[in-house]
Amino acid sequence: MEFEYKKSLGQNFIYDIGFLRSVVKKLNVQSTDVVVEIGAGAGTLTQALAETKCQIYSLEIDQRLKPILNQRLSEYKNINLIFADALQYDFNYLPKFRLIANVPYYITTPLIMQFLALPNCCELNVLVAEEVAERIVSSSGNNLYGALSVSCQLQAECRILETVPRGLFTPQPKVDSAFVCLKKNDQPIDSKIEKLLKGIFAARRKTMINALSRAINVDKTVAEQILAEAKVDANLRPEQITPTEYAKICAISHKYC
Repeated sequence: MEFEYKKSLGQNFIYDIGFLRSVVKKLNVQSTDVVVEIGAGAGTLTQALAETKCQIYSLEIDQRLKPILNQRLSEYKNINLIFADALQYDFNYLPKFRLIANVPYYITTPLIMQFLALPNCCELNVLVAEEVAERIVSSSGNNLYGALSVSCQLQAECRILETVPRGLFTPQPKVDSAFVCLKKNDQPIDSKIEKLLKGIFAARRKTMINALSRAINVDKTVAEQILAEAKVDANLRPEQITPTEYAKICAISHKYC
């Protein structure tokens, strides 16, 4: 295919449809499913999904791909091809759906947060940089554990489905990738928790009493009281605190802020 890939759009396509069919099979996509795909690209994942006869809403921001996608996908009647920016698109009108997508690396975190917040999205299955996938599933005590880990794990059961070597992509990226699966638990977090987590992990080398006092702008005595009520050791580091403990800390913090 003659196509000028745009680095600014994070365009790295997988053309091996056999591999993508195997991923779709592992995801157990059913004909009754409604699937949202972000970044149709060359349409190979779209085709693999369409073969299951599920209903697909596939978004692509690059209008240059329209003739390529129309040619590849013309025989499938279960695809709604939408040329739009996924970060600006309103998905609220859709019925309950699963997200299955090869996401451009530069929008990974905001896109994951967007779909975790959507009540009609029940599941996220996203191809991301391998390190991002490892961050999402990392448990407390791991040096990759951070705000993203806690945000995702409070809202979903997180696992890595499969790693994807960089050689499967065209053009080839500098890192390997992985499909990460987030099965939502219908317990969305609010913006206050996200803000708290970002503030605490910005000071991840400090003890919790110092990180918390800075994150919510209170005296250390207040931070110590919050941690005591949450039954969290004030001398631990942010990466040693579990997602459940962070939820308790946030809930108690509301009384002091």
